[in-house]
Amino acid sequence: MLLVLPNKHITKKRVTKKIIFNIGFWLFLWLIFAFSIMRFETTSISFKISTLVVFPLIIPVYIHDFIFDYFIIRKRYILYLLSTTFLVVFFGTIIGEFQQFFDSSGSAENYGTILFMMILYTGARYFRIGTQQRIRIKEEEEKRIKAEMELKDMEAKQSQAELNLLKSQVNPHFLFNSLNSIYSLILSKSDLSADAVMKLSDLMRYLLESSKKRKVLVKNEFDFLQNYIDLETIRLGKKAIVNSSFNGDLSGKIISPLLLIPFVENCFKHGIGVITKDNIIDIHVELIESKVILTTSNNVKQIRNSSSNSRTGTGIDNVKKRLHLLYPGKHKININNIDNRFIVLLEIEI
Repeated sequence: MLLVLPNKHITKKRVTKKIIFNIGFWLFLWLIFAFSIMRFETTSISFKISTLVVFPLIIPVYIHDFIFDYFIIRKRYILYLLSTTFLVVFFGTIIGEFQQFFDSSGSAENYGTILFMMILYTGARYFRIGTQQRIRIKEEEEKRIKAEMELKDMEAKQSQAELNLLKSQVNPHFLFNSLNSIYSLILSKSDLSADAVMKLSDLMRYLLESSKKRKVLVKNEFDFLQNYIDLETIRLGKKAIVNSSFNGDLSGKIISPLLLIPFVENCFKHGIGVITKDNIIDIHVELIESKVILTTSNNVKQIRNSSSNSRTGTGIDNVKKRLHLLYPGKHKININNIDNRFIVLLEIEI
């Protein structure tokens, strides 16, 4: 067990404040009494009477302050009342005799004054302590809030940097696949090459624009996916049957860009040429209220059958990380291999 010693500077500072408070308290009372008596007596007599009234109260007031802390903290209220009563009677009598000795013309009734001063001093002390604690709590709260804001700012910058890195990895990967598609069309001297080049131009323009944004319209993201599917369909021709659909009320809805394209790319990358016929690719996206649902399905090689669930490629891994950063607790993804079909179901609450 570690023993934490108080800072000497802080302890000295607290003691100094306590001494200043006590001196100020009694000096203030002494002056108040003196100035109130000056209306009826001379200045010298007023200070003399004030001294006889105030300073003899110091001893019973500090004794009461001690027993107040001792008994009240321990919840011994009856003992506190008894000891306080004894203090008032005992010191009231002694102080009365003391004052009569120096000024026989004055009143010797001090019980009420003693009780009042006891309550006043203890109340003032606890008020001072409470005020200091409130100030200290406020300062600590401000420090905590500042530290939390700095931490959140740091986490936001770190998350944004990570997102930018993951997003930057999408562009080269996507461009490589798209150029391969165009290259295949040109080699085959297809009449669709020009149309494919235009679609690729639109795709790349969207990539450049969306990569700089944190959010894009869902409609624009869907159009981007449709253009990519059209480009791949042109390239494949009769090699595959591509079924795709986009549904839902897209007006005004926004989403983080380039989250869906890796799953669509994956269909064309791994779903073609694995069998001699019946290459079927299904891609369906819909927006239901505030939930985007993507379902993809494509053929998969038998040799990949045992590992497809565990190894989904760099693009899919990246998008999983982005989903974790952008939509924590607001997305679900299921990837399964059923009857040589690679099936993905992704749901995002936007």
